Amino acid sequence: MLRRGLSGAFALTLMTLGSSAQSNVDCATRYKTFLEKLTREKQGKMSGEQLAALNRRAHRIYDACQTGHLADPKALFDALDRSKN
Repeated sequence: MLRRGLSGAFALTLMTLGSSAQSNVDCATRYKTFLEKLTREKQGKMSGEQLAALNRRAHRIYDACQTGHLADPKALFDALDRSKN
């Protein structure tokens, strides 16, 4: 019985590690892509307060994604991208 429990716990740990690693890569990629889309031209048209707020929101999405609290970070980053126009 103990052997079955340990093997089940080990399998669960492996699945969790695999999914969190995949999620982290996706989070970082989405965050980086968002920042790359924020060109100097667009930044020049924004006030300092607007730019700071946009960066804070992007970082909050990234943090929530890293901790596993978001199922689809792409949708939130896309919405944030549309809001800056």
